[in-house]
Amino acid sequence: MSVRRFFAAVVGVAALSLAPTIAQRAPAANSDAPGSVTIAYQPGLGYANLVVLKQSGALEKRFPGTTFEWKILASGAAIRDGLIADQIQIGASGCPPPLIAWDHGVDIKLIAALDEANLWLVTRDRRVHDLKDLSRNAKIGMPAPDSIQSIVLRKGAKEQVGDAHAFDTGIVAIEHPLGVAALAGGQLDAHLSSPPFQQEEVDGGGHAILKSYDVFGRSTFNVIYTSGAFAKAHPAFVNGFYRELRAATDLVIKNPQQAADYLAKEADGKVPAATFKRWLASPELTFTTVPHGILKYARFMNEIGYLSKVPSSLRELELPTVAGQGD
Repeated sequence: MSVRRFFAAVVGVAALSLAPTIAQRAPAANSDAPGSVTIAYQPGLGYANLVVLKQSGALEKRFPGTTFEWKILASGAAIRDGLIADQIQIGASGCPPPLIAWDHGVDIKLIAALDEANLWLVTRDRRVHDLKDLSRNAKIGMPAPDSIQSIVLRKGAKEQVGDAHAFDTGIVAIEHPLGVAALAGGQLDAHLSSPPFQQEEVDGGGHAILKSYDVFGRSTFNVIYTSGAFAKAHPAFVNGFYRELRAATDLVIKNPQQAADYLAKEADGKVPAATFKRWLASPELTFTTVPHGILKYARFMNEIGYLSKVPSSLRELELPTVAGQGD
């Protein structure tokens, strides 16, 4: 079943402490704050500002009457489908899953971007230097067939071998940490993930044969979004959430040591803060709440049949939090 047909079926069924000035802020009076909110994201450094928001307790301080549940899921597709089913109220993922939802008539609203990142396709096969060297039967790991990684692969395939779908049959849906192990163990021929997993793979003897910035330019990696119904019912809450996300993003940029401490706490100490701080310094990852390059992805997805239409502008998807910024 194609991704578009599968998603149509889903729609049918579903129809850290932050800086002291932030941590000490008095709770805002938000009469429209819901009693509970589920926020979902995926593994990876691309969610560092969201993790800072989680570990700092800033949302609980601003909205003391709201219970927050945080879920880590394997793919943006799972997060999108959970949001459609109203099991998730705020989701974070690459831009393709919410774009596909929008294309199928779901009222998706972008709250903000989380970051920009250069995503690498990594292999350990020294004979492979680009996609032309890669077997059409190669097993290529990524979170899902409609993930941002899949669109990067298809854009690279279109440019390098003349067929956007040349490697479709070899796509293996696998979450990033398991993909790292599968590549090292030879179960995958290549793996398209995100920071810091791709850096770990290169440090372990792999090499990158495709990078997202080479095919799409510098562009947004992850976005954070909600449903139109939730945004309409809780506008003050969504605006407050956005303000706390902005504060967390500023902290990651201006105080990477504190951000690294929060990330180490999230990892239960299994990865030291010093390692997170080094990863945060990578030029391959930039934290910003302004969306960039999303319409490039949408146009290509339309070109290869993953979208039936393209937003006339990002204003069709954005909430006022983005203030008309982005493209």
